[in-house]
Amino acid sequence: MSTLRLKSKIYNLFLGILIAVLTILGEIYLSKTLSGIKLPLLVNFVIGTAVGALFVAFLIRGAYHRVFSSVKDVSLRRVVINVITLLVILLTVELMVLIYICLIYLFKFSLGYFVGFVVVYFVLLMLLNDALIYMYVRGLGVRDGRLILIRLVSNDKYNGFTINMLYHDLVIAMYPEGFDKCAVDVVDVHEGYHARHKHTLVLNAVLFIGLSMLVYYGRRGYPMLWTALPFLVTSLIVLTRTFELLADRAVHRRLGPKSLEGFRTVLKSLFGIDDPRRAPIRSRFTHPGKRDLVFLYGDVVGAYAPWEFPLLASFFAGFVTTGIYPVPPVDVYIKLASLIYIGVVIGLFLLTMLLGIVYRPIIRWFGEGLGDDSVIDLSMIDASIFTMGSAMSFVFYSIYHSWLYSNITAIAISFIFSLLVTWFALRNLRRALLTAVSITLIFIALDYLYYVMAPLIHVLYFR
Repeated sequence: MSTLRLKSKIYNLFLGILIAVLTILGEIYLSKTLSGIKLPLLVNFVIGTAVGALFVAFLIRGAYHRVFSSVKDVSLRRVVINVITLLVILLTVELMVLIYICLIYLFKFSLGYFVGFVVVYFVLLMLLNDALIYMYVRGLGVRDGRLILIRLVSNDKYNGFTINMLYHDLVIAMYPEGFDKCAVDVVDVHEGYHARHKHTLVLNAVLFIGLSMLVYYGRRGYPMLWTALPFLVTSLIVLTRTFELLADRAVHRRLGPKSLEGFRTVLKSLFGIDDPRRAPIRSRFTHPGKRDLVFLYGDVVGAYAPWEFPLLASFFAGFVTTGIYPVPPVDVYIKLASLIYIGVVIGLFLLTMLLGIVYRPIIRWFGEGLGDDSVIDLSMIDASIFTMGSAMSFVFYSIYHSWLYSNITAIAISFIFSLLVTWFALRNLRRALLTAVSITLIFIALDYLYYVMAPLIHVLYFR
């Protein structure tokens, strides 16, 4: 289930990133080491990819061997570990081949042809993975349409894993022989939600397309494009946490408040504690600590950490400010752009938190029935939306060549997203509309104050 140490969906996300980083570093090292031997680039790439894939597969196999150590059926445990290891190797090779093709060939294509190729490549290889995994697990578990369910009997632990493929979905549920029915229902409903909505497949698509876009534009002369990496990683983390919370809400809708007791049973079997807020950091990194609010009340918004959306917004603004422009590849310009990026990220993170504090009374006024955690988190989310909208005004300026139209477009888009998020939390269109209009007017007033004060400060102190 979602509080397990290592899940297939966490593996698909973070180990995918780890695979990419380790493999690229291995390729760079091998390329430099073997440069004196004059081996072709393709040979160096193959060697680096093979070494990286085998190394990460070794780590994964060892980690999942510990996770499944309490499973009684040794042969079935070996099959499950082999499936996960096989998927690790496939995704590693596929991702690195895509990066190599982008580096050598695809950067010459127009953006439309490039995106089309990446999408087709991803779909075809996910179909290949689907076929290979399905052939490996065929005959195991219970088949229900596209879903394949494998149940493992353990000594004392409850757990759950979901592997989404393009057509089939593999769910691995683990629980002791003398199981608690509520805990098993929590695992089944939670993982079933992940399976139905293809969450790990979405994370893989974001990872493949995101990294390929970075390589594409980096190869075309954007030296500051590395600033998109923190935003990409943070986006994947926030997306993973969101998927976990949505799956928890599905459990609440099916089982009601009693689902919290089943969740506590699962948590205690894994970590020896029944409070998600005291779970180990390896769990809370991808699973919010306030998940008890979701199981008890169905409150998704209140379960987030207040800082995560402002952090995401600040990384996005830093990337837009410095990463999308072709900075001259000169050391002085690169250092200056890097300092600007750091300043923008830190400054806008603090400003977004302050803007969230300003929005908080408005959210509390219109958000009848929202708890304190939900009020704080919704304020921070709305503030983050407007921070990202302000950053997008730089992009719109390159289209309109007018700051007035650029700001109007950015504010309009921010208003729409703020309205959608607020409605999701309040489930009341009237109150959501009043809230979105109020915070938009506050943002416009603060924005206008900035445009009035900035020239005045410049005249007084910098003339």
